[in-house]
Amino acid sequence: MPSTVHTLGPARIRVDTGAANALEELGYSAEGVTIREEARRLDVPGDENGGSEGVPIDIQYLGQIHFVTFELTKYDELILDKLTPRIYGGTAGTEGTIGTLLVANGFRLLIHSTTEPRNYLLAMPLEPVETNKGTKFSRVIMGFECYPSSGTIYNASTS
Repeated sequence: MPSTVHTLGPARIRVDTGAANALEELGYSAEGVTIREEARRLDVPGDENGGSEGVPIDIQYLGQIHFVTFELTKYDELILDKLTPRIYGGTAGTEGTIGTLLVANGFRLLIHSTTEPRNYLLAMPLEPVETNKGTKFSRVIMGFECYPSSGTIYNASTS
């Protein structure tokens, strides 16, 4: 297969924020979406390579996490307010219950591009959220940590 230029089209961001488990429109990315796929691993030490201070004798694969970040200049602030508490069903501006377990109530995140949508089944808005307030147009920069759910980290479903 020859190398080609890839253009996926506008990235529409949709999330399941708890409203009857339906996807809601958060907005469109301003400069696309950045996805960093990070493998989790555990080094296996061995005396033949110097023990715990030496080069590992093997590396154990422990799954992966995807970090999804984007900037929005066109977005629905009411939907954003459902995400900023970081806890499913939380209220903007109110601290959630300390110690809440997040995996059981994670969000769903859909990056709905024209040709290659990514539907993350377990996504949590744990990355810092950055906004500007003033006379210039507002923008939101935010990110999600996406984890596997029943062995699948994402699929191509858009519904």
